[in-house]
Formats: sequence, C-alpha cells, structure tokens
Amino acid sequence: MTVLVTGATGMFGSGVVESLDRAGADVLAMTRSESSAEKMTRGHVTGVVGDLDDPESLPALMERADRMFLVSPMHPELGRREIAAVEAAAAAGIDQVVKLYGAVRHEGDQLDIQHQASIEALASSGVPWALVSPQTVMETNLLSQVEGIREEQSMYGSAGEGHIGMVALGDCVDAAAIVLQDDPAKWMGANLEITGPEALTYAQVAAEMGRALEQTITYVDMPEKEFAAMLIEYGFPAEDLELQVLCHFRQMRNGKADLVTDTFQRLAGRPATSVYEWTLAHRDAFASD
Repeated sequence: MTVLVTGATGMFGSGVVESLDRAGADVLAMTRSESSAEKMTRGHVTGVVGDLDDPESLPALMERADRMFLVSPMHPELGRREIAAVEAAAAAGIDQVVKLYGAVRHEGDQLDIQHQASIEALASSGVPWALVSPQTVMETNLLSQVEGIREEQSMYGSAGEGHIGMVALGDCVDAAAIVLQDDPAKWMGANLEITGPEALTYAQVAAEMGRALEQTITYVDMPEKEFAAMLIEYGFPAEDLELQVLCHFRQMRNGKADLVTDTFQRLAGRPATSVYEWTLAHRDAFASD
C-alpha cells in the first residue's frame, strides 16, 4: 500500500509522513519543488513534485497511490485546492482519502466555509473518506509562546476564560496514520475528533507549563484588537492573521474549543498527551539561553 501525503513539508503533512514511515508504509511525500522532494526521500518515503494550484500535476501522482492524506495551508483558497485533489483522487480510483479538518467549532467563519466545500466534494466523490479533526494543537499554540516564556515568563492571547482541549501534534498524526493503514470501510464518513485529555483555560495551560518547567508562568489575556496589533508589530503578516490566528482564539474565547474525546485512546490504545507531559518533552525549547 502506498499513501500520497499532500503538504508533506508542513507541520501535519511531515508528521504523517514520519508516522507512516515508522510503521513501514510506503509514502509519496508531495512538495512543490524538486529540491524538497530529494531531501524528503528516505526509507519508505519518496519525495514527489505536485502542486494543488496546478491540477494537471496531480493525476500522475494519484495513479501511483492507493490512499491519500489531504492537508493544505489555512488560506482563502483551501477549498478550491482540496477540491482539485479530491477530483484527481476520484478519477484515479484512490481507495481512501483522509482529510485534515478540525474539532474547534468554527461554525460558518471563513475557515469553516473553505473546509465545508472540501468535505462536500469528498461526500459526493464516491471515494471512501474520513476526517481526522484535531483540537487546538499544542505545537502551534505553545511553541509560538517561546519568546515570552523565556524572556518574561509570560504567555499572551485573547482566549478569555474559554476552556480548550489542547492536543499534541504527535497524537494527531499517529491517529491519521492508523486510519490510513486500516480498512477504509471501517471509517467511511467518520469525523475522528482528536483532543487532549482535558479542557483547560489558557491560564490553566500556563500553570501546567510552569509546573513542568519549574517556574511561574503568567497568562496575559488581551482584547482581540490589541492582540492582533501586537502580533503585527512582531512581524506576523497582517493578511494571514484572521485565518491563522484570530479566528481560532475567537472560538476559544466563545467556548467553541472545549471538546474532549477519548477518540485517540480508542484508536491508539494509549492515553492522549497532556499539556504537562508535552511541556516536559519540549523543555529544551523553553529553556533560557
């Protein structure tokens, strides 16, 4: 069995490639450049060149694959890009598509509109499909706080008192790899929501991280406009702010990120990783110079 992984240089794509490689599955790791494809080729992994913005590059890759893990960047064109991949997979007779979605309830915002377009294409494609839906991911949300924790023992955000079932990236990609190697009929149309073991406020997350790092970490909650202005001042591209940051914190603040499930434990046979455990494993990232 061979799995085509789109977005193979991104956080989720590269993680799924690694998890499948460890399991001994053959992987086609898709990237847009020959140099990246060469760097990714190793073990069970073959780097291949393809581009979701160039649908003509996809059919030849689909013909080489049995299954596909579909992920693309949070972008206004996410729906169009993923629909092109779904159409190519259906034309090639792919056995299964596993798409990355999300467990935070965005409910009609810009990001959700794009994802729903992709999901509708899957549902009408005739290809067996499933969704792997992470809750708020620790790597994205907590590694971005490294500088504040190192320099000020502080974390910043606009999550208010919302509870968040933060999940470790490793749990998410392992869940996707398990589904990609299982009977597609078993997961047909499933939305597998992968979360951490408990829902915490950002202040409680800061306390758990402080416990692991043996220091006091303070969470500073900010109004959304002030938080956005701070991120822009520190160099975050203004045009990416809504889809990549603000819409997520808004849903945290509104109580839309509090879901906790036992899906990962049922899939993997082990407990989901807690914030405390994740921080212990990433102590070096937060250590002062």
